[in-house]
Amino acid sequence: MSHWQSLRFAPTPGTPLCASADIAEGSVREFRFGGDSPFAFRLFVTHSNGDFIAFRNSCPHFDVPLNHTPEELLADDGAHYLCTTHFAKFDRLTGLCVYGPCEGEYLDRIPIVLVNGEILIAESGE
Repeated sequence: MSHWQSLRFAPTPGTPLCASADIAEGSVREFRFGGDSPFAFRLFVTHSNGDFIAFRNSCPHFDVPLNHTPEELLADDGAHYLCTTHFAKFDRLTGLCVYGPCEGEYLDRIPIVLVNGEILIAESGE
């Protein structure tokens, strides 16, 4: 079991996120499990070059969400995610921190799968 799977409110394999058509090419969409709880599990999915990639929305430097509002996930260059607390930058496709206090660390990748046009949480390793 991956560490993220043991966190409170983490979605289980098979949990639907949305239709793939709901995330336009080049955009990012955030998802939240656990409602308004301060312990809600947050993740985001990016659509890049026809692929969908998901990461846990948590800075590895200090376990806080990267963004304060849904629109703040991407840096101005569009190629990186930005931690609005620490100003760390993460590669959009790999989650590698390329600048900031956690340089060299990665965002937790969340396995997802596309089934009949729907994006679902996948089993680890799928």
